Amino acid sequence: MLPLRRQAGTRGCVVIGLLLVGVFLAVVFAYFCTEYVLGLLDARRRVLIGEGYPLLVIVAANVVSFALVWMSAMVFIIASGTTLYYPATIVCLCAQAVWLSQHVWIYYRDRPRLRFEQ
Repeated sequence: MLPLRRQAGTRGCVVIGLLLVGVFLAVVFAYFCTEYVLGLLDARRRVLIGEGYPLLVIVAANVVSFALVWMSAMVFIIASGTTLYYPATIVCLCAQAVWLSQHVWIYYRDRPRLRFEQ
């Protein structure tokens, strides 16, 4: 049997490794959720032709995606019996902020500029 001190060090490495994997999976899951919702709402076409309120659609899709990612994280936390609600919320917010910033940048890059040409 290993000494107690060595087991605690190994356990810490495993926890940090699982945390890093969890953060990576949160970003990937947020990406897939956001892209799926944007596809359902046809946001890219709306941006290109200037139909409706595409920025509102992009923000709404990111809010829905955040809600899905956050609820999934809460299910895992409740199932594991831990109380990491606040750190999980921060991870979900940061993961979704990556995609929100990308989509807002795409919106400003691709929106029609017809009123400047007239």
